[in-house]
Amino acid sequence: MGIRAAAFILCSLLGVTISHGAPLQCGGAFTEPKGEFFSPNYPDAYPNNADCIWTIQSTGNRIIELTFPFMQVEYRNWDAHCKFDAISVYDGAMSDNRLLRRMCGNETQSFNSTRNELTVHFTSDSTFPDKGFHAKWNFIDVPSLSEYPVTDAVTPTKEPIDIKCGGELTEPQGEFSSPRYPKHYPNNAKCIWTIQSTGNRIIALTFPFMELEADWRQDCRFDSVSVYDGPASDKRLLGRLCGTQTGTYNSTRNELTVVFSSDSSTTLTGFKAEYSFIDVPSLSEYPTIAPTEDPTGTNCGGLLVEPRGEFFSPNYPNDYPKNARCTWTIRGNHIIELTFPFMDLEHRNWDPRCSFDSVSVYDGPLSSDHVLARLCGNQTLAIKSTKNEMTVLFVSDSTFSKKGFHAEYSFIGALEN
Repeated sequence: MGIRAAAFILCSLLGVTISHGAPLQCGGAFTEPKGEFFSPNYPDAYPNNADCIWTIQSTGNRIIELTFPFMQVEYRNWDAHCKFDAISVYDGAMSDNRLLRRMCGNETQSFNSTRNELTVHFTSDSTFPDKGFHAKWNFIDVPSLSEYPVTDAVTPTKEPIDIKCGGELTEPQGEFSSPRYPKHYPNNAKCIWTIQSTGNRIIALTFPFMELEADWRQDCRFDSVSVYDGPASDKRLLGRLCGTQTGTYNSTRNELTVVFSSDSSTTLTGFKAEYSFIDVPSLSEYPTIAPTEDPTGTNCGGLLVEPRGEFFSPNYPNDYPKNARCTWTIRGNHIIELTFPFMDLEHRNWDPRCSFDSVSVYDGPLSSDHVLARLCGNQTLAIKSTKNEMTVLFVSDSTFSKKGFHAEYSFIGALEN
């Protein structure tokens, strides 16, 4: 009998009392100014077929803050909607249908109500239970509940709305923001800003503030800001942001595109962006990196000759494709230092050789066969060359793909004679 089958039988036994008609002790009504509650059986696995409702009620001008210090609920990588086991948080009573969030996996979030009531609904299906969750709440005094009005964050619109946003920006510097900023942006928004310079001027873009809906995998599948080097149609993605991520981007040409999109659920404060044109002696100093083709048809790899820069796995921060093969060559008249601020590749605990998906770093060209490091999982290292060339090879197999990697490099010193 396999481990997973044994776990299934054991977990099913935990739910026998339910099937025999004994009531499951879970849920409740809370009116204390602070407290905590747990999934049934916590910290042991919760039972199958659970259905628990907790209501928290304050009085006067006090809203409710809810946090989840721990969560481990059944989750499948392909299930973005938490169809199996889930925790749903409502602003008010469930009957109001004002859903703030539906969570599973190991997602942890904080919530503020906009009224004197907040409801938590936990459900599990008939298959694999997990460890469950720990929740805490407390009441927060506010001068007036009108300071926490009902907003788009909990009133999703069902149809796209006609909102004016986006535009063409040609001034040498400026700023723009999400629609309605600093109030909550609307649901179902799609805004495109195109920034265009002239002559030998590239575009520098920064995000001093960002607060968008995030997700537990941090792949920005709900609301996002995408930054493209050139028009969006070229699909030269520099980065995709959500949550409270902030970034700085430089174009390699006279055009940069920003696309903001929101889905039909939670909305937040949004973002503020600032840009400026930077004079360079020649745009050839910021060459458009010629991508190489991998077997999936995804553009990836290239030749990097600038004194510093960054590159990413294909589709980053979304999952990289299967069967990818990408080669980046970094070349200059200096020693090269390479770092990986982020890495999330397929990895098995019993596989120290990174036999599945990997990033290999070579001291010189691939033909030199001088491997400085072979990375997978969430390894991050600082790697230095001994010559004026470094090669990075990324390969993925035909099975599981993950978020990928972000790499940064710089020239740090003259070569010794």
